[in-house]
Amino acid sequence: MRAAVYFKHGKPEDVLQAVDVAEPGGPGRGEVLVRVLLRPVHHGDLLGVAGRYQPGTVPPEDGVRVGFEGYGIVEQAGDGVALAPGTRIAFFPGRGAWSEKVVVPADFVTEIPDSVTDEAAAQLHVNPLTTALLVRAVEASGAKPGRDAVVLTAAGSAVARLTIGLLLDRGYDVVGVVRREAGVNELNVVFPDLPVVSTNESDWQKRVISAADGRPVGVVLDPVGGETASMAAGLLSHGGSLISYGDLSGQPISIPALHFSTRDIRISGVTVGRWAELSPETRKSDIKLALELAAGKPELFPVQKTFDLAEVGKAAAFVETPGKTGTVLLSSR
Repeated sequence: MRAAVYFKHGKPEDVLQAVDVAEPGGPGRGEVLVRVLLRPVHHGDLLGVAGRYQPGTVPPEDGVRVGFEGYGIVEQAGDGVALAPGTRIAFFPGRGAWSEKVVVPADFVTEIPDSVTDEAAAQLHVNPLTTALLVRAVEASGAKPGRDAVVLTAAGSAVARLTIGLLLDRGYDVVGVVRREAGVNELNVVFPDLPVVSTNESDWQKRVISAADGRPVGVVLDPVGGETASMAAGLLSHGGSLISYGDLSGQPISIPALHFSTRDIRISGVTVGRWAELSPETRKSDIKLALELAAGKPELFPVQKTFDLAEVGKAAAFVETPGKTGTVLLSSR
């Protein structure tokens, strides 16, 4: 079977390749053998390929199989698993998701109803679950609907769009921040009444404050880091929180020390990489939310382009395309 593998860290488009590997053995008790049909290409996956999570480490000689999320069908269920062969499922986390077949724990498998498309099912976990983590972080920060504004940088991203939708549903005032002027119009197609500001404008911080319409900025949600996060943190009101969930820029966040002592600014972060450690009850609730979003708001699960698994390097490069508004998928159907 084919699998996306890297043998050394580097630019993902240069080091990723689809190679022939041995098929996995049958599933053990509580496991499922899945024939994977679609899988999303996430920035987080590519950071791992580039060696950003553990700088200085050397991949094993036989390489590292990539990916943790995918969609496919059950080929075989292990003992104790009530899933028939042919059942449509999505999974996360499951190591080696960018392979044609993978064995995953049944605890992290979600059966897909007919109301959810294949493409939405392929995106069912990482982005919606990150959204659930972010919304809980906003609530835990003390920000209140109707009182505080929430600002999202990289607001055109898949995670941001899902998060904006949920925050608006829960009564929060939201302001989106994007890199390009065209991104303003693209986001307003999905959220016509959402105030959106482009960082191309030299006075974008003032525009965000104006868009908040007198409400204090209680939270900034940021996956970018670097200058964008640093400047956005300056918008926070007393006791406000910068919540980081990515590092798209690869640059450090710089915040004046007095912001902490005189304004009580706080910085925290969330990662879907720790989602599996949550309680079964919380995970069940998050999956229910993800299925509701996928079935009820398919417009929030757009696909920009689908590549064959053999084109994994091209897919990784395409993820960085400016103006991309949908998810990139890898197919082995």
